[in-house]
Amino acid sequence: MSEDTKTTSKVDAAEVLSIHDVAPPPVEADYVNPAEKTPRWLLGAHAYTLRFLAGIGFKIGNRSGLPTVSPTETIWLDTTLSKWKGKQTISANVWRPLDSLQPSSAEKRPAIINFHGGGFILGYGTDDSRWAESLVNNLGAVVFSVNYRLAPSYPFPTPVEDCVDAILQIFQLADRYNIDTERIILSGFSAGATLATSSWIVLQDPTRWDYELPTSVPKIAGIVLYYPPLDWTLDRPQKRKACARPDLTLPSGLTDLIDASYVHPPLPRRERTDIRLSPGLMSDELIDRLPPVHLCLCEYDMLLAEGKLFAERLENRGKTVSTRVVEDEKHAWDKPLPLSPKNTVSFEYDIAIAAIKSWFGEAQENLPAPEGV
Repeated sequence: MSEDTKTTSKVDAAEVLSIHDVAPPPVEADYVNPAEKTPRWLLGAHAYTLRFLAGIGFKIGNRSGLPTVSPTETIWLDTTLSKWKGKQTISANVWRPLDSLQPSSAEKRPAIINFHGGGFILGYGTDDSRWAESLVNNLGAVVFSVNYRLAPSYPFPTPVEDCVDAILQIFQLADRYNIDTERIILSGFSAGATLATSSWIVLQDPTRWDYELPTSVPKIAGIVLYYPPLDWTLDRPQKRKACARPDLTLPSGLTDLIDASYVHPPLPRRERTDIRLSPGLMSDELIDRLPPVHLCLCEYDMLLAEGKLFAERLENRGKTVSTRVVEDEKHAWDKPLPLSPKNTVSFEYDIAIAAIKSWFGEAQENLPAPEGV
């Protein structure tokens, strides 16, 4: 069963500091990623192959068990911040409550702007169909899942910039979708959780990176993060050693491909401090401005320690933060392709939705523990 912290996470300091038990390597011993020497075209071929296979897996997974509901529609959005600008170059899958499809509907609804995972190299907005369906059914929300552009064709910071563009343009569609602009939530899974956090950072201080935002900035009411990568200044070997089960973490061949594809040109780990890349390194001043945050982490994930460190920073600054650790599970446990998800998945999604409701000032229901755990 997952560890439940209802309103504010209480993280064991000894566990949080475990990643620091792995001493930082000397400069000359920094991990050398062999994939960084691979031609970009070959990286792209590897990424496209994985993208294709994962796409098949998600299609099967979304039909396993209780099939998911397809998006109501897909909308196309412009890219204005990246150096690769264009009209209708990214899309967002949209799920709407049935009664919101009627033009006469006057009820304002919350909006969830979601960013899928996939290590910045693969994935689609529909990968999170079960999350979207839960939000529609239990929160009455309109859900947008953004298809940002992927590495290696579009390395950092383009995916961040695409997500910022998506947030701004969806905000401009509030009237069309009957959105309550005081109840806009960002969510993300893995790489998408990084992008959700990084996008929020850019919205707070766009001039730091010389961005000229084309529209007004929405107020974000909360952020839901599932197993996010938050600190790229730590090498993958360090992160694996800090995990209780390194054998269950993502394989090095995959993480090498991800890192070489997304961070290009390559950067020594000590130079990966741009908070659009490593949002967990944001300043205390930005921490103080964060809306409520819900974190869902996995016990056997190499990203567990940095997630706990981030949660502790928020707690120490007096922020509203809830933290869940799914025991005996590895990264992306909620998407066991091509199988249907475990019953803990709907339970954890319900916990996250309860957190969102509390941010909106709605009463929370007591949830039963998931069966078979």
